[in-house]
This record gives sequence, structure tokens and C-alpha cells, in this order.
Amino acid sequence: MSVVKKWLQFLAIAHIVLGLLLPLIIQLEFSQIYIQWLMDAFAVNDLNAHHLTAFMLSLFGPTVASWGILFWALVQQSFMLRTRSSWLLMVTATLVWGLYDSIYSYYYGVWIHAILNGMVMLAIIVPLWSVRHEFD
Repeated sequence: MSVVKKWLQFLAIAHIVLGLLLPLIIQLEFSQIYIQWLMDAFAVNDLNAHHLTAFMLSLFGPTVASWGILFWALVQQSFMLRTRSSWLLMVTATLVWGLYDSIYSYYYGVWIHAILNGMVMLAIIVPLWSVRHEFD
């Protein structure tokens, strides 16, 4: 099994695990700093906004986990088929998520998300680029 495939599988599993844990993590005391930071970015500061922010982040967790599951399946299939279109699909899925999420995060002043997205996007795109010649 290629190192790139293993790396992409690791990233997919990390998305699954962290996505499933996010609703729990968001309830922990240290997460309250992050929630407050988000509320400050949007200039809201009351208890209802705090609960809404925590709720929305909790809902986001399963979405991240689902993306991880789908990316895992895409990596499995792509490395089995090794077609140009399967490689392009992995790249496209990553760019659609990474670029749009980063642009919206930056636009709304949540720059830490844009930075995190950029790092994860590069952690996927750079290895994919390195194996592009293996996909006909």
C-alpha cells in the first residue's frame, strides 16, 4: 500500500474521529474559550448566542465525520481504480471544501479556520500531486 494512500486514509479517519467527538469536545471547559472567540468574531454576547454557537458546532461534528467517511471511500476506490478521473475527484472534493470554507471563514473574520483549512488542504493536495502520474 502506498504511503500517500495510508496518509490520506489517516486524514479521513482523523476527520471521522474528531467529527464524532466534536459534540462532546464542545461541552468541555476549554472549548468555551473557542466558543467565546467565535461569538466575539460575530459580535454576539449573550447566553442564547452561546447555546446556539455550541449547538451549531455540535451539528458540524457529524458533517465532518461524514466527509471523512466519504473521503475514505473515495481514497479506497481511487487507489484501486487508479484512473485520471478518480484522482481528479479526490482533488476536486478537497478543493471545493477547502477553498470555499477558507474563503467564507476569512470573509467572516474567522481566520483561524482559514488557516486550519489551508493546512489540512495542503496535507491532502501535496501528497495527491506527488502521485498524479500513477493515475492514468
